[in-house]
Amino acid sequence: MRLAPRIALFGALALAPAAAFAQWPWPFPQPSLQQAEAEMIALQSGITNIEDVDATIDGDWFIEGTDPVGNHLELVIDGSTGAIERAEMHAD
Repeated sequence: MRLAPRIALFGALALAPAAAFAQWPWPFPQPSLQQAEAEMIALQSGITNIEDVDATIDGDWFIEGTDPVGNHLELVIDGSTGAIERAEMHAD
């Protein structure tokens, strides 16, 4: 492939609106559980101060925070069922 068509293709992709790519399937599963629902599960599980919430590439939620005593808690919540897959506590 010649250089000019490559540059033209790259320019077209760079200038395309993000909505044009929204229909492309993402290679990782997306959690069906909403972030607010995952945060509510974390609050019900003992976290009183949520510090960070991230969706994982497995379609789960990773939530970090602290409990009332100040211990650091980490939860992994299943993105489809809401079940807690992993819980860790680190005393500070």
